[in-house]
Amino acid sequence: MATSSIGFTLRPRSFESAGSLSASLRVFVFTALLALSFVPIPIGINLSQILVLALCVATLCCYLVHFEVDIFAAIFLILLIGISQAIGLAHSPVVEKNYLTPFIFLTSLSIAPAIVILAKSCTPSKIRLLVPRIVNWILVFLVIECISRFIFSPYLPLGLDADNSDTFYLYKSSLFFVDSNFVGIEIICLLAVMFAFRDCFTRNKWFLAYLLLITTLSRASIGAAICQIVVYKLWRWRAWVALGMLAAQVLIVIKLFVTFTSQGSEGIQGIDGSLSSKFFILSLMADTYVGADTAQKLFGIGVSNLFNLAGIFAHNIVATCVLELGIVGTLLIAVYVWVLSRRHPAAVFLLILPVLINGFSLVSTSMPYFFAALGLLTALHGTRRNGDSAASDETGLQEIKKG
Repeated sequence: MATSSIGFTLRPRSFESAGSLSASLRVFVFTALLALSFVPIPIGINLSQILVLALCVATLCCYLVHFEVDIFAAIFLILLIGISQAIGLAHSPVVEKNYLTPFIFLTSLSIAPAIVILAKSCTPSKIRLLVPRIVNWILVFLVIECISRFIFSPYLPLGLDADNSDTFYLYKSSLFFVDSNFVGIEIICLLAVMFAFRDCFTRNKWFLAYLLLITTLSRASIGAAICQIVVYKLWRWRAWVALGMLAAQVLIVIKLFVTFTSQGSEGIQGIDGSLSSKFFILSLMADTYVGADTAQKLFGIGVSNLFNLAGIFAHNIVATCVLELGIVGTLLIAVYVWVLSRRHPAAVFLLILPVLINGFSLVSTSMPYFFAALGLLTALHGTRRNGDSAASDETGLQEIKKG
């Protein structure tokens, strides 16, 4: 069976001359923003997040008069999401409210439009040169993270509290991430970028990326990566494949949830204790939602505030949307992602779809790596050749090389 792969081309918009100081600054900011989104600096509340915020604000202010419609819409939606979160926090029954995480969440949302602006203001040849180098740096960081996790995890707080007989939980935390599931999501986002620039990476780089994914011991992330590969290999039928995957996941979750509610946690605990905790969260979500007032149902209680309310993190994309974002917040996030990804099938099927599949096991609203990858893929336009309505069999790097 022939495989139809993906093609991309970058449509640059150079606002200044290529040799100007501002052009050099744009390259520096683009490199720093993309790299820092994947490489956390755990100093204080996370120094890299502060630097990312500063770079995003500077970028968006500098190019305020050059906003395209989609970028303006994305920024306007970020403002509405911020208002929605503020209303939710104001009506939240939580005694000790978490204001920091919602702020970091809004910071992460601003990364995507900033990356789009910077990528489109650089020449295609410069993007083709920069992105593989940045990916290589990120892979080096992930190797360091992996080594630190297997050396120090048993001595870190999460490892000390874990059951030493359970390998999955004994090697979950590192010097950079409290849970290796977050590393798994980051690698999925990195793989989406690597697919876009696949001809720039050797087999050894691909092998290293997947090896690092396996060492996270995140079963949900590994499963999501497998789905990512399947969609890529069956690209001509990507919509049907994605629909089938999501439908299968929903049916499985419903079946297991019915088992959980009818038999209690023992029905699933014997199979997988971690999986059982996810259904406990869904059960808690249902009970909490029934007792919530109208404002809480519409605007949520603020991201990462379920822990302060019920003593457990949402840890699940459904619970996050229903309880922490609310109906309005969830719709605004969906529209925000749709505005940026609607013209770019790779962003939908190679980035958003795997993250959604992974989301039943773990989701984080503050994912700078996801929004950085979304912005980069948004700046890459799918190409068509020979009248084919599907994505081209030829790599779009040919267009980038011509630039």
